[in-house]
Amino acid sequence: MLKTFSSLVNPQMKIPPYITKLTGITNEMVSDAPKFYEIAKEIVQMTQGNIFVAHNVFFDFNFIKGEFSDLGYAFKREKLCTVRLSRKFLPGLKSYSLGRLCTSLNIPISNRHRAMGDASATVEVLKLILKKQNKVSDEIIKSKKIILPGKLKLSNYESLPNEVGVYYFYGENSELLYIGKSNQIKKRVTGHLRKEMKRKKDIELRKAVAYIDYKLTGNELAALLIECHQIKELKPLFNVALKTARTPVSVELVCSNQLYEIRTTTLKSELNPFYTFKNKKRAQRFIREIYLSFLGSAPDDLNFYQDKKRFYEKFSVDLYNELLSYGYNRFIPKFKSFYIDLPGRQRGEVCKIKVQDQKYISLSYYNGYVLTEEFNLSSHSDLIRILFKYISKYRLKINPI
Repeated sequence: MLKTFSSLVNPQMKIPPYITKLTGITNEMVSDAPKFYEIAKEIVQMTQGNIFVAHNVFFDFNFIKGEFSDLGYAFKREKLCTVRLSRKFLPGLKSYSLGRLCTSLNIPISNRHRAMGDASATVEVLKLILKKQNKVSDEIIKSKKIILPGKLKLSNYESLPNEVGVYYFYGENSELLYIGKSNQIKKRVTGHLRKEMKRKKDIELRKAVAYIDYKLTGNELAALLIECHQIKELKPLFNVALKTARTPVSVELVCSNQLYEIRTTTLKSELNPFYTFKNKKRAQRFIREIYLSFLGSAPDDLNFYQDKKRFYEKFSVDLYNELLSYGYNRFIPKFKSFYIDLPGRQRGEVCKIKVQDQKYISLSYYNGYVLTEEFNLSSHSDLIRILFKYISKYRLKINPI
C-alpha cells in the first residue's frame, strides 16, 4: 500500500534567514503548523517495519532520530542511501548530489530543498536503480554487510552482545584506543567499523582495532557514568570529548525590573550541576522547556514578549515570577545525599548509585544483600552533570541517605 505524508512543522524557534532563502519557508508559514510531537505518532506508524530511504540517509535520519530522542523515544529503522547506491549502480556521472543527479538522469524535481520535492525525486532515483539492476536487492544487502578490519577476529566481533554497557577498543599491543557506551553494544560497534567512514580519526581507529571487550551495566545511567569516569582515568588515545576539560554553559535565574528571567552565562564559578550544560544549544533547550510549560512560548519565538506581557498583565507579575521560579527549581533534589535504585545486569540484581553531598558518586551492584561489584567514581563536574541531567530528564526517584 502506497501512502504519502507531507507537513510543515513548527520548529518552536525562529527560522534562520539562510534556511528561508534556501527553502522558501518563512516564520509565518510555520506559525500555525503542528509541532513535531503532534505528528510523531503518524511518522512511527507509517515507517514501522519499513526501510528509511534518503539521499545521504544518515544526514536526514539523524535529524528525525534527534527529534524523537527529545521526546524520549528511540527511533530505529533500517536505512538505505541513494547516494551510495547511485555511485555503485550508476557509475561515471560527474556529480551525485540530488539536483545534478536528477538533471543527468532526466528526472524532474520540483520544490527543491523542500521535503516532499526532494523525497519524490529520491523515489524516482531508487526506481531507476531497481529497474537497471536485476539483483539489486542482493547487492543492497551485501553492501550493508560489515567488513572487519584485518586485525580484528570475526569470533571476537560475533561474541559482542546487543545489550546496554560500555565497550573498549584495543590495539595490537593491548593499548587502549577507545571507550564508548551504548544501549546496544554490538550495533554501536558495527557503526564504528563501517568501511565507508569519512573522518580521518574514524578511519584510523577502525584500522587500529585488534580486540574489543565490553562491560554490561544493566542500565544506561551506569554506562554513562562508567564511560565518563574511565575515559578521564585511562585517557584512551581516540577519546577526545570527555577526556578534555570544558567550560560549561550555565543557566541562572535573575531579576530584571521586578521580572524574573532565565538566561545563559559562561562565568566560571561553583555552579549547581543541575544548571550546567556542555554547550549553549542544550542550555537554551532547557530554558525553552521551562517557558513553554506555563507560557506557551519561549524566548526564540516570534510572539514571546507579547505573550509574556499578556500573561502578567492578565494575572500578575508575582504569579509569573512564581511559575518561572518553580520551573527553574523543580528538578533540584531535596536531599544533599541520596541513592537511586536501577536495574542490574541480570535478574535479581540491583544497581545502586549513591551520591554524597551532591558531589561524590559510588556505583554498586547487589544480588540481594550481597555486594557483587563496586565502582568509586571521580567527583569530576562532568560526571555530576551527567548524573543530575539524567535524573532530571527521566524523573528518577531519589531516596535520602
